[in-house]
Parts: sequence; structure tokens; C-alpha cells
Amino acid sequence: MKKLILVFALLNFQHLAYAQTPAVPVNSETSTKLNAPVEDQKDEDQKEQTELKLVTTAKSSSEFPKLEFKSYGYMVFGQRETFKTVQNLKPIIRREMDLAEIAFEGEYLLNENSKIEFEVEIEHGGVGTTIEFDPFEEFGEFESEIEKGGEVVLPEFYYKKTFTKTHTALKVGKFPVFIALGSVLTKPSRTASIIASDVEGRMIPVGWTEMGVQLEQKYNAFTLRGAAISGLNSEFFRTYSWVGGGYQRHFETSNADDIATLISLEWGDVVKGSGIAIGRYQGNTTGNRYKVDKMTEDAVVTLDSAMATYKYERVGFAGELIYGDLSNSDIVSQRNATLGGLAKPKGFAPLGHKAVLESVQLSYDAFEDFTVYVKAEHVDTFADVQGTINKNQRYDVSKRSAGFVWFFDTAAFLKFQFLRENTELLGLPETSQANFAFGFDLDRFN
Repeated sequence: MKKLILVFALLNFQHLAYAQTPAVPVNSETSTKLNAPVEDQKDEDQKEQTELKLVTTAKSSSEFPKLEFKSYGYMVFGQRETFKTVQNLKPIIRREMDLAEIAFEGEYLLNENSKIEFEVEIEHGGVGTTIEFDPFEEFGEFESEIEKGGEVVLPEFYYKKTFTKTHTALKVGKFPVFIALGSVLTKPSRTASIIASDVEGRMIPVGWTEMGVQLEQKYNAFTLRGAAISGLNSEFFRTYSWVGGGYQRHFETSNADDIATLISLEWGDVVKGSGIAIGRYQGNTTGNRYKVDKMTEDAVVTLDSAMATYKYERVGFAGELIYGDLSNSDIVSQRNATLGGLAKPKGFAPLGHKAVLESVQLSYDAFEDFTVYVKAEHVDTFADVQGTINKNQRYDVSKRSAGFVWFFDTAAFLKFQFLRENTELLGLPETSQANFAFGFDLDRFN
């Protein structure tokens, strides 16, 4: 019994002793250990936030590069008055159908500030070759023939880098020459008429794009452009298209011994129908000739242009004015006249020294998605001549047209244009032309 009392007393003593033991002082190390769960929780939260940020950044980065895609195309049905021969000027009517153009535009967005833009055009149904078997050729012969007279072209392919802090942009590659409406208003939804200009092709290249480097600087609503681009080749200047034939699309490569310069100043946005722009193109063309020993004199092409597009409520305006100058045009004519083979111009060697083009179009939105318009244009590529070259009134042309565009279904449209053309050549009667165009343009939604 005594032993049990003694054990019980010892147990109570240990309990009392433990209860009376002073608390262990809380030093900094202990405090750190005690607060560790809280700090760990903060670390965990920061870690989660960091991971979330990384995931967000990775997700954002994963959006590039990406491809954006647009397309447009149209076909034309029309009839026109023309002549049988130069000696017979009684107009006859011809009807035509043409799958004029289908274009595929793409943008590879590399990041928020840089992209690669390209456009592929299939004109007039494209072009191709095929092998045929001709049983009437000797004992039968396999032949390779061209099936269609169209073409597949890559009019645009360039890299663009935008420097957002300075509002500067750099373009390297093949891009539109910002000198005429026909070069910048290539999409059907940008103009009421079937094409931006019906007379540009008689003076300058149609849908003009060139390879080179361009720098753009924006300041408020103004954009200043300066570019060094490949020049024209005067061997292919012709009477009916002035310097337009010098656009180097005949060969696989372009001669770049003569580089042209392009400078323009734009207010607003001409492409989107709210801007005005002036520009100057200048470049020698002699160095780009293939027959380097046939001509040594300079043949400089200078183009000064002003163009505008603007819309106020339902009324729209589009117009341009281009003055052109070709130095030593008489010498170019003489040298070209002696070319041989496919380059021989025959009777189309004479060239004017100065040329002028004027175009005005007024449009009115009569109803939703239905616009009517009238247009007047004039081009004279013999406005002035040099040497022994005579003025040719046949190439002093005026055109007047009227029509409508109707977007009848989402991006699909129907256009109609009636056009009358006359020249200053005495005895050449006025002719008329009527065209329907049917197509689509996904760019209308942008």
C-alpha cells in the first residue's frame, strides 16, 4: 500500500513540476519556425501568381505566329464596239466573258509588331500547259501547248516591321507603288466601278507593285513614305501604254542596274476612302535594258501624282491627277524601233515626251448596299513630244461612264458599268461598252 501511495505521489509531483515549468522563451529562430506556414502560404501564392503569369504569357506567345486570310474575286460579262481593221472604221459589236481575277491574301503575324504579307492572284483563269497528240503532224506527234492566256502572279510579298514608339514602319519585299488609285484600290469593295481606273493602263503599269525597301513615318493623320524600288525597262515602252510596258514582268528576274525612288505624303487613309495623297516617282530606265550597247543616253521617267478618296454621309468622291515625263523620248523611240524578235515594237515605237491623266468619280448610296456612280476620265500620252516624233491624237482618249454596285448577299456583289470612249483623232467614231461584274470580297467586313 505504501508503495502505491509513493508511486501516486511521484506521478503527481512530475505533473506539477511540468505544469510549473516556465514557458520557453520565443526567440527569432523559433518565431521563424512558428510563422513558417504563413510565409510558405505567401510563397505558394506568389508562386501560383508567377506560374499563372507564365502560363498567360506562354498562352499569349502561343498565338504567334498565326495566319490570317482574306480573298476576293470577280468575273466580267460584257460587250463592246470595236473595228475590223484600221481601214474599216465602221463599229462592230463583240461580246466577251472573262474570269478576271481571283486573289488570295494572307498575313503571317510573327508577333504584335511584325508580319509577312502576301497576295496570290489568278488572272483570266490562270495559265497552264498540256501535252497533246497531233495525228496530222507527220506520223503523229506529241506537242506541248499553252492552254490559256491568263497568268498566276505574286503581286505582293513583303515583310513589315512596325516600331510603335516612333510610329515608324519598315517594308522589305514587293509592295504596291503608292502613286495611283489603281495600285492601291485593288479590292472590288474599295471602289464603286468595276476597276479603280479605266485609263491607267494606257499610261503606267496596271496594279503596279515593285520590289524594294520602304520606310513609313506617321505623325498624327499624316503618313510620309520613302522608298527605293526596282525601276522600269525602256525597251518595252510602247505607244499604246507609254511607260506601262516597262514593268519588268516579262522575265524571271528584274534588272536592277537602275533603281527608282518613290516619295509620298498622305493625309488620312486613301485606301479606306478618307484620305488625300501626293507623290513623286523618278527613275532612270536605260540601265535596265537588256541590249546594253543599243542606248547610252538617260531615259528618266518622272511621275507626279495627286489622288483622293473621301466619303461624306452618302456621297463619295474618288479622283486622281498624274503628270508624266520621259526624258529623251525620241531617242528611246528610235532605239526601240530597231529591236528584233519578240521585243520589236513594229508600229508602236513612237513615244510622247509628256503624258497626263485625269480621273473623277462621284458616287451616291441610294439604298443600303446599293451605290450609283458617274465617272469621267482623260489620258493623253502625247501631251508633248520631242525631236521628230509627231503627236498622235489617237492616244488622247476621254471616257465617261455610269453604273452601280449592289452587295446583294453578305460579301457578294453585282456591278454594272456603261462606258463611252472617244479620241481626238478625226474620223474615229465614239464607241460604247457595257459590262456586268459578279464577284465577292471578304475584305468588305474589315
